[in-house]
Amino acid sequence: MNITEFQRITADPGSRRAHYTAMVPAFYDLVTSPYRANWSESFHLPPFAPGETLAQAVRRQEHELARTAGFGPGMRILDVGCGIGGPALSIARATGAHVTGVNIVAMHIGVATAKAAEQGLEKLTRFTVADMVDLPFPDACFDGAFSFDAICHSPDKPATYAGVHRVLKPGAVFTGCDWLCADGLPPGEYARWIEPICAYAALPSVLSLGQLADHLVEAGFHLVFCVDLSERGDMEPNWRRFEDAAAAVPPPRDPDHELLWRHATSTARGGRSGTFKIGYWQARKP
Repeated sequence: MNITEFQRITADPGSRRAHYTAMVPAFYDLVTSPYRANWSESFHLPPFAPGETLAQAVRRQEHELARTAGFGPGMRILDVGCGIGGPALSIARATGAHVTGVNIVAMHIGVATAKAAEQGLEKLTRFTVADMVDLPFPDACFDGAFSFDAICHSPDKPATYAGVHRVLKPGAVFTGCDWLCADGLPPGEYARWIEPICAYAALPSVLSLGQLADHLVEAGFHLVFCVDLSERGDMEPNWRRFEDAAAAVPPPRDPDHELLWRHATSTARGGRSGTFKIGYWQARKP
């Protein structure tokens, strides 16, 4: 997909929902190399403890999430929207659990599978091309599930949560983080701060923290917690990193770099404004 077509289908929420299966791979064709070069092998925004590097913050977040969820040896865990496998490999190595990662981006699955082989984790991981809205697994086959900053790409988030609920065994934990907006945001403020983030990051739309909690309960989960990730650490280093990425592509910019600049700039502005949030939840299937 060329940049002109990408801009056309990302122009409004309805088009982004309708063209989700083409839009998301096209977005990651554009951003995967910059993300790997300037961020990490894990494409999520962590809370920082004082003095932490990005790599330290990312790994601490992944390991704390897995520990708090009780993931361990012998368990089969699902990673919903696995990216290039960074969190799945980290959690498999740290816990001894087997992690199955799903992603609609075929290129990412190839990278993740190769990384697992390089790291000697082929027996503890499996990566497969699949749509998170329609998970290709039987009922009650996983002992737990997680997701890092990925379900925001789903065009039907309630269906995604319901699908995760279906494939989990009774008592299993579903936990993760995602891109959200502040509760009670007026439509004009959503249009000003959040819609640009969605348009430039290939997100059909984002939920508020309260909507996330409600949808998890509606899907059949018992909600353990659902909090703003800024309660768990400093999010400011993430916004600075986006600003640094934007500064690295000064004008004149070609269309690809213009989109990257707008993606970085809108995300930093939204985060600083307090309208853009990262939520962290844990829920359990009864």
